[in-house]
Amino acid sequence: MADSTNGTPSESSRPGTHVSGFFDCLRALKKVEEEAASPYGKGDPVVAAKAKELRGYREVFLKAEAPRRPKLTITERKADPGAPVPVQIDFSTALQFYEGLELSLSRGGLFIKTDGLLPIDSLLEAKCVIEDEDVSFKVSAKVIWLNPRETQGRPAGMGLKLFRLSTIQRQLLTDFMTGDMPAAALANLSE
Repeated sequence: MADSTNGTPSESSRPGTHVSGFFDCLRALKKVEEEAASPYGKGDPVVAAKAKELRGYREVFLKAEAPRRPKLTITERKADPGAPVPVQIDFSTALQFYEGLELSLSRGGLFIKTDGLLPIDSLLEAKCVIEDEDVSFKVSAKVIWLNPRETQGRPAGMGLKLFRLSTIQRQLLTDFMTGDMPAAALANLSE
């Protein structure tokens, strides 16, 4: 496949793929998937091979992150059982936060790998910190499901539903998940 502007092979048709990190891989995969969906890329074995290669890289990055857990700290115990529980969730990397979003069973949710489970329907005032990016933001969440022990490849932890997110905040999360938004922009998630 040649680039019509200068006759050179397009980036996605070059053999081998070089990605410098996880989010670079996500951006490259998105471009290749867009090319595969175009009339020129549909059925192209080179484009399909590149997409498969990038998905493999993505899985390698996620498997390397899998043993790590964010640190969940209850910052204050409330006397009123119906009051939101203030917690801090420390993610060591943006990839760890990405994994929590991906492990969630619903869009707009976050899975926290932890053995310190809170009861279902607990309301949380969560301060999320991504340490390697020096980013923090606050979100409201509700515990909607629990996995008390590792089963079928899913780690122990709890599923949170993020609520009170505006359309812009939801789009920011979507853009982060596709690699279109840098982790530093997550600071804009604060309510």
